[in-house]
Amino acid sequence: MNNFMQRFRFFMQDRYGFDQLGLALIILSLIVSIISGFFISWQVRLVFRLIDLALLAIAFLRFLSKNIDARARENMKFRTVWDKIAGWFKFQNRRFRDGQTHRYYHCPSCKAQLRVKNIKGKHTIRCPRCDAQFEKTIR
Repeated sequence: MNNFMQRFRFFMQDRYGFDQLGLALIILSLIVSIISGFFISWQVRLVFRLIDLALLAIAFLRFLSKNIDARARENMKFRTVWDKIAGWFKFQNRRFRDGQTHRYYHCPSCKAQLRVKNIKGKHTIRCPRCDAQFEKTIR
């Protein structure tokens, strides 16, 4: 077993390895594989299986690639898109969680999202980003 691990370490030397994009490709491949099971037609099932295998092949080839800089750039591009998507879902979760205690408004000048306590009455809201002030009435 120790000899196998040494050979594997030597083989993986100077190779890119595993990253977030590879994990996303494997998860997407699993989802496509599960979806393919819902179709009765063998032609549609075959198309989904080919997509599944292509995603797995891309993930595996990225894992074994020796072009580390290109794979790192691909992962960084993926992470910028993924972080925006994940941030939007986190914001929606926080907005749903705070629905009883807070209200959310857009700043009229810089369009920033502002969270304001849900207290009835007329309020002057100051944007911390651009220092603009505006009036809102909470009923």
